[in-house]
Amino acid sequence: MATVDQVINTFRTYIDEPDQTFVPNSLVENMLNLAYIEFRRKVTNIDPNIYAVTVDIATPTSTQVDLTTVPLAAAPLLGPSAQPGDRLISLLSVYVPDQTNNVPALVFNSVQSLEALQSTGNAVFFTGSILFFNRVIQRPLRISYVPGHSVQFQAGIAGQFIDDLDAFHDMIALYAYKQYAIADAATSEQIVGQLQIRERELIDYLSNRNTAGANYVQNVTSNSYWF
Repeated sequence: MATVDQVINTFRTYIDEPDQTFVPNSLVENMLNLAYIEFRRKVTNIDPNIYAVTVDIATPTSTQVDLTTVPLAAAPLLGPSAQPGDRLISLLSVYVPDQTNNVPALVFNSVQSLEALQSTGNAVFFTGSILFFNRVIQRPLRISYVPGHSVQFQAGIAGQFIDDLDAFHDMIALYAYKQYAIADAATSEQIVGQLQIRERELIDYLSNRNTAGANYVQNVTSNSYWF
């Protein structure tokens, strides 16, 4: 399993700054945070279900559901009270769960305007922090969405978990190098080339993980990616 400390050490190896003399831990933390956001965005663009979570909403009392104030089973998904690991980044689906077997009983069609909402059956329009429906939904709802992350890329937190794509966490360090290269006006053809290779491997893995992925996982978990 790749941990935060491993990613930090790998990043410092890439930039050849093993201590805080010129690159303090606070700067490393910021660059790795930005890098992990980019990594998650890359993963989500390929397979949005990797980071998908669900949250239940109590039966709405109107045609609008505000995700900053709605009574959720967990914390608000948007607005100033939303926590980093709960905050909605990408809405995947809205549906009514079957109370017997917990599968979707009614999935709402996502539309892109209020006009389309009025002409589409069982539809939802999401804009700002509001879910708009074309009728009052008199049943509890469930939202599937991609949240933000709550990983803290701080040195010294031993064994901190990142996510289950540990075979590709060297990419976080590679993406962080891009941030460093901008600030340092430097670049590395080797780093850029390695990132391109790893992105192709990630695409291949995520595209095949539900079919022929088992053998592939074994190939990419080599310790050669870690320092």
